[in-house]
Amino acid sequence: MKKVLAIVLICVMGVFANNAFAKDVVLKLAHITAPGGMLDMKAQKFAELVKEKSSGKITVDIYPAQQLGNIKELLQGMSMGTIDIVQEAESFMDTFDKDYAIFGTPFMFSREELKSSEYIKEVRERVRKKTGIRTLPGFAFRPAFHLWTQKRQIMIPEELNGVKLRVWQAKALVDTWNGLGATAVPLAWGDVYLSLSQKVVDGMVHNIVQVRDEKFYEQLDFCTKLDFMQLYDVTWISDIKWQTLSPEDQAVLSQASEECAEWFVDYGQSLEAEAQQQMETAGVTFAVADRDKWTQKAGMVHKELEKSGLWSEGLLEKLNK
Repeated sequence: MKKVLAIVLICVMGVFANNAFAKDVVLKLAHITAPGGMLDMKAQKFAELVKEKSSGKITVDIYPAQQLGNIKELLQGMSMGTIDIVQEAESFMDTFDKDYAIFGTPFMFSREELKSSEYIKEVRERVRKKTGIRTLPGFAFRPAFHLWTQKRQIMIPEELNGVKLRVWQAKALVDTWNGLGATAVPLAWGDVYLSLSQKVVDGMVHNIVQVRDEKFYEQLDFCTKLDFMQLYDVTWISDIKWQTLSPEDQAVLSQASEECAEWFVDYGQSLEAEAQQQMETAGVTFAVADRDKWTQKAGMVHKELEKSGLWSEGLLEKLNK
């Protein structure tokens, strides 16, 4: 009997010893935006969820504002295993696989279509094998993107003729808005306010929250709500780091990533409502356009983009677009 008790005691002590000496995990998460901003809040939420789900075993240290490098350097760092986790827009991955371009093309997909897309999973796996960067679950959709103008409200594509719109430098974005009738003017983010105030451009395309935060609305009169593209962030992890984690820790990170994305969408929607109310009070007029009219005309541009080789030939047909 004493021998049995001794064996049981040794086993129990072994379990406690394993738990006591289980190695804590510290992960470095980097992003390129300023501390305290909407995307930094998302990183903090992810770290909070990871800590909670791992009972404190996994700590995520956050490095915002390009502290560990610009987006190109961060992606390289994950490939090399020197940076563990990065949160940013998945569209940055088009440098590794051109088919990513189709997912960020205006008037192409709804949120539900992207979330249920099997082809995104295929592209992600191709990129993982090529770069060693793994995409964790979850689509952290940013607030909806709309059309902003001075002087007059634009409700249909035919009213765009001659309107100079600030866009960011992306072929799909520039070509689509040019094809819809506008003159797309790629400008750096820091030049937008001055360009609007000096009438270098007549409007812009962006989301409600950032137009409010950057005070661009002071130089704008109208917002045509189109929800014309789905820009979303993902959580990437270095495959080198991933392979060092236990299955339990991998599950924690996957669950936290998905829950964080859902939280971010709700958070963004609350900010949208608040921002719109503030800008309406300041005199900006909001109207909801018939998106189908815009999508129909944009479809012709999409075919030209495929012919130009922006993504793989036949992809529109494969995705029923």
